[in-house]
Amino acid sequence: MVTLYEYAEARNAAYDLLRFLRITAAVCAALPALICGPARAGAWIPAAGAGELEPMVRYFFADQSFPQDSFSTATLPSTKEHGTQIRLLGEHGLGDGFSLDYDLRYGFLYSSKVKNGVTVVDTNDGLQEQRIGLNYGLTQDKDFADSIGLGVVFPGSSAAKSPALDNGHWAVEPMYRIGFNPGLWQLSGNLDVEPRIFLDGGVTQFRTHLEISVPAIQRVRLAGVLFFVRSARMGGYNDLRDRGELYNLLRLGIEAKFHLTDSIEPVLAYENNVAGMGGHASQRFTFGVKISY
Repeated sequence: MVTLYEYAEARNAAYDLLRFLRITAAVCAALPALICGPARAGAWIPAAGAGELEPMVRYFFADQSFPQDSFSTATLPSTKEHGTQIRLLGEHGLGDGFSLDYDLRYGFLYSSKVKNGVTVVDTNDGLQEQRIGLNYGLTQDKDFADSIGLGVVFPGSSAAKSPALDNGHWAVEPMYRIGFNPGLWQLSGNLDVEPRIFLDGGVTQFRTHLEISVPAIQRVRLAGVLFFVRSARMGGYNDLRDRGELYNLLRLGIEAKFHLTDSIEPVLAYENNVAGMGGHASQRFTFGVKISY
């Protein structure tokens, strides 16, 4: 039975997402008229046997957190936390418009806080959440593509130990992805919309990712990256069990890709959590290499 509070929270999260998507659509529609060269975008499904993989190392740190009761840019002092994540992203073409994608993670976390004048330190390392998905291409034109997909997110470890490596719960993730190459100034972009639905019925995360890239100097492309997520408590929400599923965040970043060869691109990125509710206001650096085959 869904309470009025749960209904209002889900409605507010949906309204926030719709408002964000309207702004995003307006930006995407306006950009081709302002700037303009073709480039590859993520919504294009690779041919059978072709694909990409991107191993990377991410380092993040935080000593501030967002308030628990509202989505805000304000921050408060919190437990100090830093960590390193080893991540492997990839997509492999299966043929007939299908592809398989994966997102595999292993993390090292360190947190410290002062309690009664004594610094208490906690550490944890191990597998984090893993995702495997199947995609199908719809429109696959030169200047525009879209695709649909369905992913399964499964926990790599328990959430019982602090600091937790993930929330310890299974989820499914339907996805709709748009890619565009407007033909001017070698602009390219991707928009991903992928609600993450936890199978215990407690929470749904409405997740959106936008990336727009342009050439900067010879062999270098710069990209602006935006990630936005709002969570809604559903009918089966349990405060103790499902609190780790709540994820409300706005993250902005910049990424540089260096075109060494047609198949190898080193990647450097910086991202900052600029607004949120209840989570760490962290910053992170990413060092990786994209390999096409």
